[in-house]
Amino acid sequence: SSGINAEYGHLSLEIKREYAQIHDLDFQLLLSDSPYKDIYRVAMIELGESRRNADPGHYCRLAAAQASKPCWIVVDNRRETDLVYFKSQYPDKCLVVRVCASEEVRAKRGWRWKEGVDDVISECGLDHYPWDVVVTNNAEEGDGFQDKLKEVVGWVTDKLKG
Repeated sequence: SSGINAEYGHLSLEIKREYAQIHDLDFQLLLSDSPYKDIYRVAMIELGESRRNADPGHYCRLAAAQASKPCWIVVDNRRETDLVYFKSQYPDKCLVVRVCASEEVRAKRGWRWKEGVDDVISECGLDHYPWDVVVTNNAEEGDGFQDKLKEVVGWVTDKLKG
């Protein structure tokens, strides 16, 4: 155990919460991996894009307001403006980590590419971003996952001490 007092933050949760409120939908079902969510996926992406185009930090601020622990792991940054927001607000405390897996491994985990969803900015807008750390999670021996995870935990531990 690293002993880090941390929690997850979710920008997409704030998009789903807002979309559910606007359209009087079941917020909990929008959080699930279900056909219900898939019905509204494209419209939620459009709402998120519209809000971010008007105010790039909109969902970042909403999500940050939910943070209650000293270490916050935002698991679903999807646009460069999200990362720019967090790096500008927390310049010495922000480590940008990409966790990735091969398409073969992702397919084994149930992912299927879908046109109009997986080829839009919300899914591929950070493909060429200059990450501080890239962690490969193919669940294979030798993929470096544990070593990279230790590197991230070490960085966070140092920042929390300072």
